[in-house]
Amino acid sequence: MHLVKSLFPFPVHGAGFVLFETMISIVLVGVISVGFYSVFTTHEVQKNRAEQYYLAQQEAKNVLIIMQRELNRAGYNLDSEEANPFIYSNDQIYSLNLRKDCILYRYDRNEDGVFSGENFGFRLHNGGIQLRKGSEVSCEGGLGWEMISDTASIEVSSLQFTIVQQYTSPQRVKSYVIIALNIRHRHLMDMELSFFRNSSARALL
Repeated sequence: MHLVKSLFPFPVHGAGFVLFETMISIVLVGVISVGFYSVFTTHEVQKNRAEQYYLAQQEAKNVLIIMQRELNRAGYNLDSEEANPFIYSNDQIYSLNLRKDCILYRYDRNEDGVFSGENFGFRLHNGGIQLRKGSEVSCEGGLGWEMISDTASIEVSSLQFTIVQQYTSPQRVKSYVIIALNIRHRHLMDMELSFFRNSSARALL
């Protein structure tokens, strides 16, 4: 009899409570682990979305700065008779294609007083923005266009140029370009960012 008691030092019915408590502990640990994993996963998803949003925003700002800077030079002519070299008599400094996602322009880049093949342009092509520098610029041409946006991770879904002209006097027209850009990260297709920028005004006689 003493031998049996020594083999089972605790009451037999107490073992059931220990097993039950162990199972409860395991379940609680599982619930906590699942909750922690869910919170961690949600945090990582939100972190990735924030990073992708930031990258798309920065890419838009970068390409807009380039386009603004270049379009601000449109029409410049060192040999202008006016005190302001951006005042000119030719209103064909800018030209658009029918879709208005490509703009061509020119300026006296080498400052020799003439427009000698100094033609430039921007266009939307295959989800990216391209810059063209050369003597023969065409919106539909395939040669000479250089991609300036990151097409590997960023998609430009739309690009629109609008040429605005306003009379400042009976003989003079103020002209500038409005740039509208929609952009998104290729891994964040449900979120699209929109941007609008104006180039500097130019005066037409």
